[in-house]
Amino acid sequence: MGVLESIRSWRVRRARALLRNWGYDGASLSEANEWHTVNEQINWLIGRASPRLRARVRDLVRNFPLFARGVNVYTAYMVGRGARFQSLAVHPDGSPAYEVRRRIEDRFRAWMEQDADISGGLHFYELQQLLCRQIMECGEGLFTFCRRSHYHVSPLALMPIEADRLTELGGGRDTERVGHFAGVEYDRLTGEKLAYHIMNDGYSADVTRVPADEMLHVYQHLRPGQLRGVTPFAPAILTARAMSQFVESELDAARKAAKYLAIVTTDQPDVYQAARGIAGAKKTTQGTPIESLENSIIEYLRPGEDIRFAEGASRPGDAFDRFNRFAARMVAVSIDVPYEVLSGDYTGINYSTSKASRGDALMLLKPHHFMMQNRFSMPVFRHWLDMEALTQDYLPGYWLGREGYQRCMWIPAGMPSVDPQRDGRADIEAIAAGLKSPQEAILGRGGDPEEVLDQLAEWQRMADERGVTFGQVSESLSGNPAALEDQPVSMPSEEDPSTEEGGTNETQELLNGAQVTSMVDVVSSVSAGEIPHDTGVKILETAFGLTHDEAEELLGDAGLNGGSNAE
Repeated sequence: MGVLESIRSWRVRRARALLRNWGYDGASLSEANEWHTVNEQINWLIGRASPRLRARVRDLVRNFPLFARGVNVYTAYMVGRGARFQSLAVHPDGSPAYEVRRRIEDRFRAWMEQDADISGGLHFYELQQLLCRQIMECGEGLFTFCRRSHYHVSPLALMPIEADRLTELGGGRDTERVGHFAGVEYDRLTGEKLAYHIMNDGYSADVTRVPADEMLHVYQHLRPGQLRGVTPFAPAILTARAMSQFVESELDAARKAAKYLAIVTTDQPDVYQAARGIAGAKKTTQGTPIESLENSIIEYLRPGEDIRFAEGASRPGDAFDRFNRFAARMVAVSIDVPYEVLSGDYTGINYSTSKASRGDALMLLKPHHFMMQNRFSMPVFRHWLDMEALTQDYLPGYWLGREGYQRCMWIPAGMPSVDPQRDGRADIEAIAAGLKSPQEAILGRGGDPEEVLDQLAEWQRMADERGVTFGQVSESLSGNPAALEDQPVSMPSEEDPSTEEGGTNETQELLNGAQVTSMVDVVSSVSAGEIPHDTGVKILETAFGLTHDEAEELLGDAGLNGGSNAE
């Protein structure tokens, strides 16, 4: 073999080795790892799988509790009672437009309540809930802007559209620059959506072309160039189906096992069993009576027959609960929802794990909240405000300072606290330390800072009108927010003249109710002789921070020479 032949042979062996190994074990194609995959353009994959995915997920949402619960949990997390709208409008010169802000907020909120839905039946927040349900079931939600002939605040309205109504029928011809995919007309070069082709009634070939700027198409982008959405339930469909079938099999087996009360045996099966009638009949073919007892059956025996009671089958099996937990976790992971919330199983959970689970959920939901705000709430508000500028006169210079007037903020609904007392103390400490503003704390709870201030001012006004005053938090507590546990009570000294004059003793300590009760118990125990006098002094010094003289003064002669300090 010559040199050239040797080189060629080495190259062939090398190429074969590379084909077997692929450089990564995860990409190998050995006999033990036959993993056949499809690596196609994302729209090709979606176009083939999307109709079946939608049908299967909808079926599971209708009939499988975990999928139905998952849709409800996601909707509650995303919308809740609705994100609070707050205008941040500024005049064309950059100055805050406070009066305009209040007008925009009042009118937009009225529109959300009365005119948002073209059918007139849904609040704007209910449309958001519908959008969330569509994203979970179909992977995408679609709305088109409409014009009302009769309205209260604004002619603008929204009409939800089923994802199934997007069609390639009547979509026109593909050109070198314009392409069509699953009802979406787009620019081949940039990927920009140009129009949507929608079946008018969802069944006929009557198609309407809607320009892209009149449509809202909300879905999670997973790959560049993606034109349609995919349900987040997709990775869990087969697991959920297997879980559903497993549960059905176990229930069927348990149901059948429960029906068998007893079994008849005989030494002549060929003679008697052939003549046996249908179970449940009043008499067999041989005339042997059969009786029913509740949900069981009693049959009278013939000569040669015996009876033994059936042993109850162990249903469900030992693996039933473990498999259901595993499957539920797979479903929860696929939709970024904590397992405990999805399943309702809070066994073995404590404060720390609950806080960690809640924190993970909030972090994973932030991209979804951003998508909801950027792809739905903000475009709707901008369209509405444009309509306001055309029909109202309280937006001077709108078209010159449009961006300033459209400034706003959507405040997501706050999630309930795992431990309100601890979280409240943490907010107070952070505010006192300058690490958090009161506005940030209020926004974190889903509140509007301006509304909170308005409510406090209104409360103070009503209290002043009625001559009602409320106590203020002491300065010592405000400097130590973590001490806000119980209503503090003071222990004034009888010898302190400033107390008698209504002044404040700077050295006095503030004790809560539980501490005062404990201190009284110590004094009583010393007076009763249960605790030595000196021990009582040490307890007061250590537990309550009293000086030696203060402890001695408090105990008096209690425990000394039979003395009792009843006072």
